[in-house]
Amino acid sequence: MEPATDPAIPSLGQIQRMNAILLAAAGLLLLLTVSPAASLSCLLGGGFVIVNLFVLGWLSRIILASAAGGGGGGLAAIALPLKLLLVGGLIYLVFATVGIDALGFGVGVGTQLLAIMIETWRASMRRRHLPA
Repeated sequence: MEPATDPAIPSLGQIQRMNAILLAAAGLLLLLTVSPAASLSCLLGGGFVIVNLFVLGWLSRIILASAAGGGGGGLAAIALPLKLLLVGGLIYLVFATVGIDALGFGVGVGTQLLAIMIETWRASMRRRHLPA
């Protein structure tokens, strides 16, 4: 992953690392306080959003490279809504067939949002401490 040129913008790598840390902590906390099923569901939900953000970043780079080359990125742009449908379908299948713990899954998905907020805050603090 390329580092962001603006220190006030967190990179995808920083967000993914923070998400992995939060996911491990949340999974362990759920294992100790709720149940192994909730913990496993948390890890599944968090793993799902980690993979989703990775794929989204990859597709975005393809679209930008295609547009910069004058190709317009038509096929790559169609991939984004298809990815959304695929992700929604996979989540439905997981809930319908496996019977995972919804609360644990939601906690795992929520670690992504928390990781984004934490890394944005950290990036803004880095920028605040840069010499003018």
